[in-house]
Amino acid sequence: MIFEDPQELKQRITEVIHRTPDGAVKVFEDMSNFMAIDAHSVLRIAGNDYLVVGHAREGRFGLDEEPKFWVKSTLDLTTCERKMIKLRFRESFKSRIDKTDFRCMRSPMKESAVLRMMKGHPNFMQGESAFDAAGNPVRILDFIKGPSLYNHLRNLAMSHEVYYHQILPKIMPPVIECMNAIGHLHRRGLHHGDIRADHIILKNRATSYVWIDFDYVVDYPDYDLFCLGNILQQVVGKGRHSLHDIRLRPSEYPALDDTLALNDMSFMLRHRVANLRKLFPHISPELNEILMHFSVGSTPPYDHVDDLVANLRSIFPLDPSSPDAAE
Repeated sequence: MIFEDPQELKQRITEVIHRTPDGAVKVFEDMSNFMAIDAHSVLRIAGNDYLVVGHAREGRFGLDEEPKFWVKSTLDLTTCERKMIKLRFRESFKSRIDKTDFRCMRSPMKESAVLRMMKGHPNFMQGESAFDAAGNPVRILDFIKGPSLYNHLRNLAMSHEVYYHQILPKIMPPVIECMNAIGHLHRRGLHHGDIRADHIILKNRATSYVWIDFDYVVDYPDYDLFCLGNILQQVVGKGRHSLHDIRLRPSEYPALDDTLALNDMSFMLRHRVANLRKLFPHISPELNEILMHFSVGSTPPYDHVDDLVANLRSIFPLDPSSPDAAE
């Protein structure tokens, strides 16, 4: 619903936030300059008004709490539901894995395609796509309440051995379902492009884990699969374990001897340990063998996400109540 009359719009905002906004309300139909759109502005998209209440925040890479000004936290003035609205943001960069160079580029249209393809899938964020008055693609996303997998692991205050025996068996089944969802996406000719532990949300702190933020196009076919390996290392390891961590906190790795070698490191991130059994001997050989598929010494690497999922399910059986159990 659009509130065309300025007084009616102001009154509706007052009803929703229980406070009368100061001055005139700025209404944006052209969202090209997303930096000009601040709190208490209104985004008018596809026949509806959304009140901006803040910006999304970056959660990793040393940018914790850095605002992402192209992602607006909003309230639907018709339903009062919270929505995340992603505006067009042009960004591209080059990276390298081993000797392979590849390019990443943000693509609203690609994310829109995934939203359409995965509509109704429990492991993908839900939303719709539209265009603003200037023809910019906009994604209107359902807000997902819950912590990221990255933060959930980081905040677990217990030893790794306690975590491994008591918590990991509960976390792995929904993580495997998330990985299987990526395979589902691949079979439909699309990819995620930005697989990270902070891009899995534990919905309502329940057993439903949801992928978010899939607007990167990556011209490297195996990128998603290698990134799933990074997530698996973090889940099994209760976080990331780098050479720097080992040097900084050696008391946390009492079982580690001098045998750590290049072949034990992550193929994608050479400073992180993939052979976690050398750090935590209580990790089963079978599970560690799966981790080693993502190491420098990998023989052989995985070819498909389905192969990874099958191996993990041989250790962590599928919950019969899971949506994937019907496959």
